[in-house]
Amino acid sequence: MTRPFFFAALALGLAAPAAAGDFDDAALESRLRGCLLAGSNSAVEGDLRTKVAEVRAFCGAQIGKVREKRTAGLSRTEKAEAIRALDYEIARAIAGFTGKTTDLKDIDA
Repeated sequence: MTRPFFFAALALGLAAPAAAGDFDDAALESRLRGCLLAGSNSAVEGDLRTKVAEVRAFCGAQIGKVREKRTAGLSRTEKAEAIRALDYEIARAIAGFTGKTTDLKDIDA
């Protein structure tokens, strides 16, 4: 009987910070890294590009929040560069989490 209450409390505990909406940079980055790790571990087998696409879809909300935070107040050119850097960081993290580091030449190109 305690399990439903535990899961309800856990859900409320996890929802409260998300409802606050204002995370500091470290918290946003940490949430994104956690999502990338979870998505990488649950991703189906395939090449690195497939895994990156799958995990990016899984972590879209966190990626969007980090992208907004990193590009706030930047010019169009600076935003494009910051987004490319974030995309590259995401691909490198997924490669490391999945062990597909030999496929990085596809991402580096």
